[in-house]
Amino acid sequence: MVNTKKRVSIGLTDEQYALVDELAKSRGFSKSAIFVLALEEYVKKQIEKGKEK
Repeated sequence: MVNTKKRVSIGLTDEQYALVDELAKSRGFSKSAIFVLALEEYVKKQIEKGKEK
């Protein structure tokens, strides 16, 4: 089974771009990987929050 990826375009302020750029460089990840990791962490927290109710 082939795992295809979809592309997404977002707009960032200069400050947001600088933050993600620095984070990516300091961790050795691409900027795309930073967003994927952030999304996965957000979803995980939302699921946990839903279980608390």
